Amino acid sequence: MANEYSDNLPQVAYTSQQVQHYEGQAAKLSGTNLTTLMRRAGHAAFSYVNDTMSSHEKVLVITGKGNNAGDGFIVAQLCREAGIAVTVLTLFEPKRLAGDAQQAYRQYHGKLVSTYNEIDLSQFTTVVDAVFGTGFRGELPEHVRTCFDCINNLPIRKVALDVPSGVNATTGEVAPSALMASTTVTFIALKQGLLSGTAKRFVGNLLLAGLGVDKAFNSQVTATSNFLNHETLMATRPQRALDSYKNSHGHVLVIGGNHGMAGAVRLAAEAALRAGAGLVSVATHPDNTAAVLYGRYELMVHAVATAEALLPLLNKASVVVLGPGLGQDLWAQSLFRRVIQTKLPLVLDADGLNLLAKEPVARSNWVLTPHLGEARRLLKNVNAKVDEADRFAVVSNISKQYQATTVLKGPGSLVAQQQSININRSGCAAMASAGMGDVLSGIIGGLLAQGMEAFAATNLAVYIHGLAAEQAADDGAKGMLAGDLFEHIRGILG
Repeated sequence: MANEYSDNLPQVAYTSQQVQHYEGQAAKLSGTNLTTLMRRAGHAAFSYVNDTMSSHEKVLVITGKGNNAGDGFIVAQLCREAGIAVTVLTLFEPKRLAGDAQQAYRQYHGKLVSTYNEIDLSQFTTVVDAVFGTGFRGELPEHVRTCFDCINNLPIRKVALDVPSGVNATTGEVAPSALMASTTVTFIALKQGLLSGTAKRFVGNLLLAGLGVDKAFNSQVTATSNFLNHETLMATRPQRALDSYKNSHGHVLVIGGNHGMAGAVRLAAEAALRAGAGLVSVATHPDNTAAVLYGRYELMVHAVATAEALLPLLNKASVVVLGPGLGQDLWAQSLFRRVIQTKLPLVLDADGLNLLAKEPVARSNWVLTPHLGEARRLLKNVNAKVDEADRFAVVSNISKQYQATTVLKGPGSLVAQQQSININRSGCAAMASAGMGDVLSGIIGGLLAQGMEAFAATNLAVYIHGLAAEQAADDGAKGMLAGDLFEHIRGILG
């Protein structure tokens, strides 16, 4: 049991500080100790390397100056005992190691080099990163950066132990020249920083080895983030009664589409329909009504020249989506100021967020959907002192400052409401395409219209959005359009 690893990841995550602080207590509760944990970690990592390697592989283990190095020396010795050609590159003097890591070093009896210039790196088929673990903060030393730059440029497998060196396992910040792993075997519990933002690219395929203490750890430590899986999220989908009708499923009003920007509001409106809203109206610039309506006649499209023209539409709506293609001119500003005063559930996206950053206001019952650039503007204009590299702090502070359910978009999108954060599991690189955010805001609006609570609706919407993109990308990632998601959204929601 202690040596197993799995890609069936749990639904909770923690900070690296929590793991460091409580791993000893978890070991004690489980009837073991830290020395045994180190050996189990080394065995789990070796098991993965051994299970997935082909014949005649050569392994390079790179070690640092802390307990992560101890894990690495155990992996190296196990490779040696299994007849696998292995070399250890020590980027720090191993005699400086202490405790269990020093013991692991003394028990290794294989080849040892102190600089990467002593060896031909291209001869190795697998590199095991055991340089820095959960305690890493800040910048990598120059000699480590130089070594990692060489390693990262090699077309070989790279396995990180616990955390890729150079990645902050709490914030997700990635230092320059961090090691880019193809697989990371993390220990005891998921660290939240490995699951979101740029860090995901450096983590690669993530596996968890609980080391036989994961249950004890989870029982005594409160998770900082959720990592909800497919089954949990799908169970929250709105259900339709046999005798339901269109008015039973809400009326979404999508407002946006300034002159020359009809596409954004059209995408958001159609996404709301595909997410199951019973009715969807669009309030757009008079120049755009024909373009928005064309080919999607289920939409009710209205030309809105002034904010006053919104009133009858707002009176009929149950949810408002504001921002796709809205612009920031006088027309946009007047619509923004009118809508922000309503008590209707509101989804704010795109230029709606930019206008909010200029005129900050807090209100209840709304969802904000910024990417990192928009998030920085939202925080700057409420004078929030936040480390912008810490995605978890950014999304939490926006949610707090604006009293809103907040999505921080990007790989491993974060959804925050009050003290709760969920890290999204779905999505792919094909989503780097125009209009994707408009589709997301429409899905959120459609789910809210069907009566879902904001946090649950937003978590489900973000997941569906990413999963639909994954499915659409099966036909090719490059050139995938936001509109390609629609048929998949419908299929996922059932």
